[in-house]
Amino acid sequence: MLKKNSLYIIFLGTICILAGIGIMIWASDKFYLGIAFAALGLIYGLAGILLYHRVKKKESETIKEQSEQ
Repeated sequence: MLKKNSLYIIFLGTICILAGIGIMIWASDKFYLGIAFAALGLIYGLAGILLYHRVKKKESETIKEQSEQ
């Protein structure tokens, strides 16, 4: 379940980055809002990637424990 959630968080981060770029291009008077969206997307993306790596590490540890038994 956490793996699925981490992929959703990464997807949300990607959408925020694209929205920020779109705001910066099409609404140049709202440039700072675009930067804020892009920064938010980077934070979401980083959180999703860290969560994904943590889940993958736990999965590999459980597989290793099961193979040892």
